[in-house]
Order: sequence, then C-alpha cells, then structure tokens
Amino acid sequence: MSDYTLQVGNVEITAVSDGQLFLNQGFYPDVPEPAWDDYPEQLDAQGRVLMNLGSFVIRSGGKTILVDTGLGPVSHGMTADTGSLPKNMQERGVPPGEIDAVVLTHLHWDHVGWNIVGEGANQRLGFPNAHYLVSKVDWDIQQALLTQQPTGTDEERATLERRLSAFREQVQPLEVLGTVDLFEGEHQITPEVTTMPSPGHTPGHMCVAISSQGERALVLGDCIHMPLEVHEVDWVCRGDRDPERMKKTRHALLDAAEQDGTLLLSGHFPAPGFGKLVRSSGRRYWVALESSGPPTGPRAAAL
Repeated sequence: MSDYTLQVGNVEITAVSDGQLFLNQGFYPDVPEPAWDDYPEQLDAQGRVLMNLGSFVIRSGGKTILVDTGLGPVSHGMTADTGSLPKNMQERGVPPGEIDAVVLTHLHWDHVGWNIVGEGANQRLGFPNAHYLVSKVDWDIQQALLTQQPTGTDEERATLERRLSAFREQVQPLEVLGTVDLFEGEHQITPEVTTMPSPGHTPGHMCVAISSQGERALVLGDCIHMPLEVHEVDWVCRGDRDPERMKKTRHALLDAAEQDGTLLLSGHFPAPGFGKLVRSSGRRYWVALESSGPPTGPRAAAL
C-alpha cells in the first residue's frame, strides 16, 4: 500500500483530494468551546476546524468508480483552498475520462463540485464517460426546495442558497445530459461495491461498502466528519439535517464496523483518510493505518 492507495481483497482504492476546507468551531453548534481543549490536534493554528476535501477512486470488477467530486474550482463562499481534484487524479494515475461511475454520497456543495465544468455552450461533464449515481430521496428534496421561499436566520438562508446554487449548477444538469441514475435503498455497482443508506446528515445520504475476499471497507461520506466523532459519537454538526437520526446511524455504523473489523475511509479526515477502529481503556478510536495507537492530545495522553 502506498500512502494513498489501499487494497481490500481484489479492490483497489485510491485517495484523491480537491484541497482543504476551513471551518470555525461553530460547525458543532451544541459543543461548548472548552470541549475543544481535549482536541488541539484537530484544529489549525487559528483554532479552525480543518477538513480534507477528499474523494476516493475504487477499481473493482473492471469498473473505475469515483466517490464524490469535491468542492470544485469555486468556493461557494466557504473558506477553502480548493480546485485540486482533476490535477490530483491525474497525478495519481486516474484521468477523468477513466471514470465509469460517480457516486454522490449526498448533494452538499463540497461533494458535487466537479460534476459539471465549463459554462453556457461549453458546459460539459467533468467525468465525460461516467454515469452519476444519486439518491432519489435527496434529489427530490433539493428539487422541492427550489420552489420554496427561504426562511430562518441570515446565515441559514445563505447556507441554503449555497446548497441550492450547487444543486442548480452541478447536479440538475446531469438530468439534461442524460447521465444521472436516481435510486433508493442499496445499489450494487459491482459484486464487490454497494451503496448503503445511512440517513441523518441528509435523508438520502449513503455510504459505499466494499467487500472482497473476506475483507471490508466503508467510505463514510459525511456520516462522520472528524476522527473525534468516533468516540464523541453524539457530536452533531450544523449540516446534519436530522441530528437524532444521525446519532442512531453513526452508533449503528460504528458498532458494526468494530465488530466486523471494517476499515473506515473518510474524505474529511486527514488525507489519505484510511483507518481502523481500536479500543484503548474502554474507548473507541479511529486510527490511521500508518499509525500504531490512538490519537494524541490531553485525553489520549491520560490513558
């Protein structure tokens, strides 16, 4: 395994990235500021939450599958260093034309940014030979929101407009171009790769499960944003549409992954985002595959 390529049975998974996203601690609106004292390693020097804008390329059964397409060349008002995905894919031996299928775990702007490139008459698919797999539940919700008058605080309305703008520009055109497949429930892409419903962050959110030769991995999408959520399981972010459903989904997912020894892959974790669950002094942690123990920090050091 290189530092960005993982083998799961017969399936090869390559981590790629569109850049970095910087968020304030208010991303977790119900978490008091002192709670972050235990996790200084998960903040940057300015005290911001730093998230990778990661995607995964999965090669299975003769197909090349891309999970999520980053934020894209436009930041949509976010504080981000973005726009690296096409170049990063080329550097790692995956030209955009090689992608057969794109799986969108959900339709937030930082997961759909390279679906469409160009403008006007020059508008075209970012991955010209791919079919795009999208949850019908999330598609229908976004379509309905386009017809409604935004409500809430200024910040809430601005967030909604960013999401709807990304949907109009990066998702809706897929239907016009005849390259989107809408589905509900599980969807088998190859005998080794299947989408798995995981509602909470959005109603139609899905993970991508890989199973080959007795080995398992799970691409998390936005079920978990940061490694600390593996033990702070009830931390929910402002993007979680149904917080209580999100907590139930995350508890069930982590319990099953720990029992089965499933590797957990996250595009928002520090790159490349490959890791496993371990226990130390009765607590569960996510540990990067190149690491040998739980994360550092005051709480871990006290174990």
